[in-house]
Amino acid sequence: MSFDPPPQTSRGGMTFIRFVVGTNQERARQQTGVVAELRLLKESGDLPDYEHEHVAELFAWLNDHLPCPPFSSAEWPEDAVSWFKPSAVEFIARFREIITILEEHGRFVRTLTTTDPGVIRYEDEFQVVTSSWKY
Repeated sequence: MSFDPPPQTSRGGMTFIRFVVGTNQERARQQTGVVAELRLLKESGDLPDYEHEHVAELFAWLNDHLPCPPFSSAEWPEDAVSWFKPSAVEFIARFREIITILEEHGRFVRTLTTTDPGVIRYEDEFQVVTSSWKY
């Protein structure tokens, strides 16, 4: 028999950060994360060759260095989202490269911050995955 601790909803004033695509007129729950949006942009055929190479390098670096939450095997709500912790400085810098590409292609990127991202479903050194009616 295993014991799972109850989900947590905050981390004592830690500020979490999330990047989403969409205007401030849209509800946060209807916005797309920047990795998903970059994947969609890449698949659309609208990226020049040199950007395809850069995007492939960014994805490869993230896959090699950022722990991958178990989205496909976890029993989380469909609307679970990832937030960076303040310790994710290098990952946030890479995400800013993604944001630059998206903005160059007309995608409006917003930066969300909160001290209460919702119910924490997963956590590692750099990020949490949460669910919340708000996000």
